[in-house]
Amino acid sequence: MTEARKPGFSDCNNATLRRAARSLGRFYDDALAPSGLKGTQFGLLFQIHISDEPAM
Repeated sequence: MTEARKPGFSDCNNATLRRAARSLGRFYDDALAPSGLKGTQFGLLFQIHISDEPAM
């Protein structure tokens, strides 16, 4: 009888998804670098742009 394979860090879906998200974030940061913005800043500015009314 063989021992059941236990999932490790390399098999963790959460870790894989986080690595992919960081990679995509770096891609957007690199693409936005000439404008001086980060991806997170662009996302915030876009949400402000599409909102109907400013709210506090």
